[in-house]
Amino acid sequence: MRPQHKAYIGAIVSASDGRVLCQLRDDVPGIICPGTWCCCSGGHLERGESPETGVLRELREEFEIEVGNLRPLLKHVEGAGEYEGTYYSYTADLLTAVEEVKCNEGVRVEFFRPEEAVDFPQHPVSRLFLRSYMNLATKLQS
Repeated sequence: MRPQHKAYIGAIVSASDGRVLCQLRDDVPGIICPGTWCCCSGGHLERGESPETGVLRELREEFEIEVGNLRPLLKHVEGAGEYEGTYYSYTADLLTAVEEVKCNEGVRVEFFRPEEAVDFPQHPVSRLFLRSYMNLATKLQS
């Protein structure tokens, strides 16, 4: 019997100054990409949960934040390997003050300009979503 395909959700959350929320992942065995950055923070989609509801839940759990203007960014499927799963990504505007963002999971959370963050060591799907976000921003500015 084949194991159930995993579903993940995440969001690129932007502050009013254009910086995006980046989370430094724990550096412990047993997690994917330990000790790297994630610029599309989120987690597992729970059974019966919509991707939109899941991403809002994850952002509240991990950072105690509220966001607005939640928009789909990209759906990506990894068919096999270490990163196997379906990934749903969103963009959102941070409504919580930057200085009130908590770090309830991971080593720390910081805000960086996307063009800085894209070069950080990070989960490859997170980098894919960040590049998509940057491409979308470039198209909207044109």
